[in-house]
Amino acid sequence: MSYLSGRSLLALLFWCALYFLTGYISLYMDAPVSRVAVVWFPAGVAVSAFLIFGRGYWPMLFLALFLTRVLLDVALRHTLETSLALSAISLANDLAVAWCVRYFAAARDQLRRVGVWLLATLGTSVISGVLGGGWLALRHEIDFVQTVWMWWASNVVGTILLTTILMGLLWRSGPFNVRRLLSGGVLWLLLCLSAWYVFHQPVGGTHGTALQFALACLPVMLMIAIPVMSGNRFGAFAFLCFSIIVIYYSWQRYGPFFIPGLRDGEPLLLAQCYLSATALLLSFVYVQKRAAVTASEAEERMAGFGQGKAAYHLEPQSGRLTWDENIHTPLSQQLAAISNVEQLFALLSAEDSSAMQQRWQQVLQQGGNSETFRFHLALPPSNRIAVSENRLLGLRGPAGVVIVGYWSEEPHSKVSIHSPQGA
Repeated sequence: MSYLSGRSLLALLFWCALYFLTGYISLYMDAPVSRVAVVWFPAGVAVSAFLIFGRGYWPMLFLALFLTRVLLDVALRHTLETSLALSAISLANDLAVAWCVRYFAAARDQLRRVGVWLLATLGTSVISGVLGGGWLALRHEIDFVQTVWMWWASNVVGTILLTTILMGLLWRSGPFNVRRLLSGGVLWLLLCLSAWYVFHQPVGGTHGTALQFALACLPVMLMIAIPVMSGNRFGAFAFLCFSIIVIYYSWQRYGPFFIPGLRDGEPLLLAQCYLSATALLLSFVYVQKRAAVTASEAEERMAGFGQGKAAYHLEPQSGRLTWDENIHTPLSQQLAAISNVEQLFALLSAEDSSAMQQRWQQVLQQGGNSETFRFHLALPPSNRIAVSENRLLGLRGPAGVVIVGYWSEEPHSKVSIHSPQGA
């Protein structure tokens, strides 16, 4: 189990608080007869947390979320015995989804990761639905088939919605500028107004059913345009607002999905399908934008390295380092003699070494890391330079995953390897 630093502890407390809050909202909208929430938002929170934390933190994260789930369930809904059983089933399902993404899509393209995530969510929710529904049917004498169906639907919708929102908020797609901020703000305002107009209409309102369904497509088109124009984070925030509007008015029995003749619960199911389809479209927009950013970065790297550039290949199992011989710069020449991670760590501070190891571990689990990492390198005899690691990639080969990293010397280095010592 990994050592829990102060920053990691704060992150853990944040995810537990978010899990509790979304769980309270879900149980507030639950179905009293089946004892299953209409939509289980914490599923998406837990899956996102497992995807973000390294595997070494999973046991600690599982225990923290498990205790949070038990506390929530006992306080608002079930007996302790039922709470323990349902909490274990629910969290095991969330962990299984994250494990499938890490195992089957590590070092793969983002489209594959989204596909594995979706298939794992659909499949594991069936198993957890059968287990949870079986327990509730056995202990509380409720309809088994209906409970399994509601469990599956609520878990799938909650995972799709919250994972799309949280992962979109946490992935940095680029710095804001005035044009992106203004365009995103205008589209967000139009989205909220259109969603409010469509979903605050009462059942049997002035608009016909066909027209109401047609109008419901307008917020979806605006929703997809926002991340294209203003980035994934703005898109995730807009989708959060959009989901709140749709869920609130649908819960109040307003909107186009409350069609006369539908059975109780079916209109809410239609609203969930509507949001889930929008979330999947948004996820594929995320993938395309990230692929475009990756291609742009690759073109920049291929355009030529400057005087302070280097690239390395790391074999995690052996710790062997190999530097790209096609890059001929003063920095790469200085680093060529470093052949393993122990030699590299000798040139770094303890804090930078720990941070670099965490980044490598993340790449092994997630396939890449596009965040910039800045550190200082103490080159012999006494040169100390500032270096940034701009990108890490995980490439799967016959011997396992190989990590590829790209370094560049920061222009504000106090002492550069291009200048004589003491100049």
